[in-house]
Amino acid sequence: MPEGPELYKAATFLNHIASQHIFKKVRLLQKPSDKHPKIPWSKPRFSLAGEARGKEIRITFSEVPLKDEVDSKKDTKFVPETLNILLTFGMAGRFAFTKTDEIQKHSLLMFDTIDDHTFSFVDTRHFGRWILTDEWSPPNKRGPSIITEYDLFRKHVLSSLDKPVFDKPICEVMLEQRYFSCIGNYLRAEILYRLDIDPYKSARKILENLPEKSSEENPDILKMCHKVCWEVVNLKGSGKPYDPDGIYGDHGVFEEWLQCYMVEGMGNSVDKKGRTMWHSNKFGKGKHQRHSTKLADKSEKGNVKRKRQSKKKNAPKLVEDVTVKSEMVDNTGEEMKPKRSKRSKKVKSEPVEDVTEGARVKTELDLSEMRDVKIKLEPDESFDGRVIKRRSTRLKKIVNENKENSGGDENKPVVRRNRRGEITSPYFR
Repeated sequence: MPEGPELYKAATFLNHIASQHIFKKVRLLQKPSDKHPKIPWSKPRFSLAGEARGKEIRITFSEVPLKDEVDSKKDTKFVPETLNILLTFGMAGRFAFTKTDEIQKHSLLMFDTIDDHTFSFVDTRHFGRWILTDEWSPPNKRGPSIITEYDLFRKHVLSSLDKPVFDKPICEVMLEQRYFSCIGNYLRAEILYRLDIDPYKSARKILENLPEKSSEENPDILKMCHKVCWEVVNLKGSGKPYDPDGIYGDHGVFEEWLQCYMVEGMGNSVDKKGRTMWHSNKFGKGKHQRHSTKLADKSEKGNVKRKRQSKKKNAPKLVEDVTVKSEMVDNTGEEMKPKRSKRSKKVKSEPVEDVTEGARVKTELDLSEMRDVKIKLEPDESFDGRVIKRRSTRLKKIVNENKENSGGDENKPVVRRNRRGEITSPYFR
């Protein structure tokens, strides 16, 4: 996801292109919507200017007069018409500058130049959005920029420590854009790792004793946020941030700069927001680990592997005492005991004796297999050797009732009673 440094370089890239080209038209990829409203701008010649603040970019349209209009209005001062939009990049937004006939796929917003080039906002996941406004987002949504407004950012955080949000772990508070407006997942990991701070320690305990100013030699966490962001801005040819000419460079430069985030040998865990937190191995023990290493193969991803036992042909009807083996390892590397399957649980079998008029049934059945049981009665004068099918629980209940009602007398007819104790029709006839 583009963070504060990426949007700062994107605004720099926009200003670099706008200084060399004049634009003539604004186009949308699809029909206007709430996320992508129509831009009411129809001037034949205009310029663009970008300004970044946190994870937002404000783009300003300014009318450019024709030469004939300038000559005819030499005595009067020309006041250009302007329009502002506020743009966010979402999860995968970026800028691109190409020829008009080579526009990239998923270009949601396009600005055509007079020399047949197009400056585009490309968003493959369509999470980015823009709104028509002259103002930045309110303070309750986005705080001061760590990159360009560091003093305001530091003052804003230190004056807000009485808020309940600072009771949370520092790794979760650093994703709150109303206080840390430029910080994202990879930035918080790098900042906390360089200062050797436990990511799950309370944010208030870490920030409450900080002075109003921090030195460059021994930076605290707020100063380190400013320092790390500028390190990313100053990277050249990194691939992740935008280069001034709009061409992606070697991504290996950014990977070499990383010290903790998705680096092999580092630990990781999942915070309460469901985001993966990368940290030193001495922190986060006992929490769920999402990724093993950065270079793990796809076939080896995940730390839970289970082996299913294949069913054998001609298996006996009675359930055998089978233990299901599974390889489950927690974050500490210790082997966990597998859960026993409910179906594999062995229930002690008891002899069941069914005493009825003219028929006796003795069998030893496993209750775990007594789902649909067929009992064949011995034929005699009163029974025609028919097969009666009943469920195990119902059968056991009937046997107990027969014993109680018959009183041990085989010649006594067996009857059924309802819940109120009233005698119903005989069960066997």
